[in-house]
Amino acid sequence: MSVDYLSILNQKGSGLNITQIVDSLVEADTVPKKNMLEEDKTVKQTEISAFASLASELNLLKADLSSMANSNKYVPVSGNSNLEISVSDNSVATAFSSDITINSLATQQTLQFSGSSPYTSPTAAIGQGTLTLNLGTWDASGSAFTNKSTPVTHTVTVDANNNTLQGLASSINALTDISASVLQTSAGVYSLVVKSPMGADNAIQITTADANLFDFRADPTISGTPSNAQKQAASDAELIVDGITIKRTSNSISNIFSGYTLDLKGETDTLTPANFNVTSSLDVDSAFTNAQNLVDRLNLTRNYFDELMDRGVEDGESGTLSKDPVMRSISNQIRKLTETNIVGFGANSRYLSEIGIQTKRDGTLLINEKSFKEAIEEDPSSYDAIFNSSITSSNTNLVLSKTSSSKPVPGTYSYTHSSGDSYLDNIKLLKGSDSTTGLDYYTAVDGDPSGISIIPQTSVSSAFVYVGESMLDQLDSYIENILSSSGDIERRKSTLNQDLTDIDDGLLDINRKVDVIRERYLEQFSAMESAVTNLKGTGEYLENMVKSWSKDDN
Repeated sequence: MSVDYLSILNQKGSGLNITQIVDSLVEADTVPKKNMLEEDKTVKQTEISAFASLASELNLLKADLSSMANSNKYVPVSGNSNLEISVSDNSVATAFSSDITINSLATQQTLQFSGSSPYTSPTAAIGQGTLTLNLGTWDASGSAFTNKSTPVTHTVTVDANNNTLQGLASSINALTDISASVLQTSAGVYSLVVKSPMGADNAIQITTADANLFDFRADPTISGTPSNAQKQAASDAELIVDGITIKRTSNSISNIFSGYTLDLKGETDTLTPANFNVTSSLDVDSAFTNAQNLVDRLNLTRNYFDELMDRGVEDGESGTLSKDPVMRSISNQIRKLTETNIVGFGANSRYLSEIGIQTKRDGTLLINEKSFKEAIEEDPSSYDAIFNSSITSSNTNLVLSKTSSSKPVPGTYSYTHSSGDSYLDNIKLLKGSDSTTGLDYYTAVDGDPSGISIIPQTSVSSAFVYVGESMLDQLDSYIENILSSSGDIERRKSTLNQDLTDIDDGLLDINRKVDVIRERYLEQFSAMESAVTNLKGTGEYLENMVKSWSKDDN
């Protein structure tokens, strides 16, 4: 109990415990407001923590979805270990079967420069001047050189800064696709080794007008050392596919079977049949497993959302974010992305329900194995609508791609070509020429189809181009957006943190007002005590006067 010094000092006052009364009045005036703010503060802190946990869950979901995206529905098999085949683009890969023979691998040209006198150190001095390197073809007889159809020429200057074997090697290494090194060939003897890019037409001719650098010439048109510098000729990979001879400059080949990459490891073993079979077939079991994993993962997040938004109807305990509009919006949008139509995978929209994936009343997903497999077997592109974004066409003679930084709007575009110009939905495309194939290409640089590039393999006057963004990529983009520094979650946390600041200011204001209120009450009760004391004094005076009168009467 508070000691009432005021009442102790003033024994003639009201006799009330003024200090206790004032304390009670101050508490009655401030404690409810303070408790309300403290409770609100706890709620806000809990909500901020819940949003941090939500962001963590969405980051995990995003990572898991990324690992599932671009998953295979076709399984390629090679009949020979000298050829490996893999799916490079799930959106355009199809089933196929072909017979293949590998005649030869692509190789680099190797040039060795040992000098007219042996080089005894990597830092051995060499002459100064200028070397010119051209890419092209050395003929089989080693007597002629032909430049590439589009000449590729490099110039290397040798001066006081790099006039050593190692210095020249470093200068050549700085050139595109050409490599050089210093090799110790025996004790105390070194050579400069230069390697060309892969492919027969990437052999190197090295010429110079400076006699000091004649030891580094590589030119089949000059007899002697220049032609002898070649230790391994550049060659193309050669394989026979279904009776057709095909040559490529690389042992990794991605333009024979659409959506697949072939990696050549060696020539076909002559001790076994020269040709072997390469196949790829639709694997509905793997496709279903991938879809089931996706459904399970999305349901895990849905259940997490439900806990946060539980209104407490059954047990009376509400979820942390049961009344939060941002949480409700995120939940609804992710559910919408699993229910809405997916465009750009052919002429018609796709729905998960069409391939056996249903949304239950509680928002979780349920997959029917039989319906899913039947739907994928009937139309494999339905699988892509879930997992693999794509750009395809109604005419297979149009080879389609897009720049890595572009994001054309999903949907169907009408392609037309006339008088040398190409259009997508009446948007004129920028024309160019592919240096490798010599074919014209057309690229959209503005509008909804911006970033789409088209190479017609033959004359195509009209067709449809389909740009499809898979459900996984749509989910990934949405999650990335709401997790960004300017996204819904960070904005909501910022609002809640501002609310906490306002609450702390309110609590501080209440604490400041306590002394003011206490002082006011004390002044009021002091005035009351003074009045009571005066009244008591008057009462005593009157009482004494009456007593005096009574004595006089007696």
